[in-house]
Amino acid sequence: MLTTLFCTPASSQAERWLGLLSDLGRSPATIHAYRGALTHFFHFCCQRELPPEQASFEDIAAYIRPQLPGMPQPAASATLQLRLSAIRLWFDYLIYMGVISRNPLPRAGTPHMPSAGRGMVQRITRLPQIPDDGQWYHLLGYISDCSLRDRLMLALAYHGALRRTEVTTITIEDIDPAHRLIRIRAENTKGKRERVVCYGPAITPVLAAHLRNLRQAGITGGALFRSFSDRNYGSPLSYWSWSKTVR
Repeated sequence: MLTTLFCTPASSQAERWLGLLSDLGRSPATIHAYRGALTHFFHFCCQRELPPEQASFEDIAAYIRPQLPGMPQPAASATLQLRLSAIRLWFDYLIYMGVISRNPLPRAGTPHMPSAGRGMVQRITRLPQIPDDGQWYHLLGYISDCSLRDRLMLALAYHGALRRTEVTTITIEDIDPAHRLIRIRAENTKGKRERVVCYGPAITPVLAAHLRNLRQAGITGGALFRSFSDRNYGSPLSYWSWSKTVR
């Protein structure tokens, strides 16, 4: 279930909406993120014994306040923006279905609203945290003891600036060893734009060894990276499995 018993009707509505998004081609990562955002909002509503679909603008403001900077448990700016986007889209769906008549979470520029002319919450942009030399050496030392597959995945992700979904969905057919190029398919990218990335000569022997291992296992096409687990041995490695490995 998506949330607690207090919110069963809203939960079923949310699952129908998420199912619709999946049918329209939204990525599993997007569906997972939206489900998490709605779960968080529904939990807030359940604590107040408030049916989520009946939330008002004031309820939304009360939901946002504890997550703002300076509060005891603030949410990251990107996390809060994602939650609000998912909640707003869900309310749009409820309007379309005739469940409600007005979205309590207005968009920037909505007239006659307290937030008119700007977003509900100011977006905060911070510089990325870059590991120092000691942290890089620690990472490299750890990776050197990992499997050939994991070392290759990290190397390709680093050289090609690949997202998790992009690196886990590379196929053998996407690789051009002669020119050290990899095709990243549009359907696996966040922006839905296909591109070609390169990798350095140091990766060539690692990639060749990995391909040799696949051929010995009888795999000559399809997913480049496969699961080692007993239950799913040989099946394409999932986004979630790679996320666990990185953590």
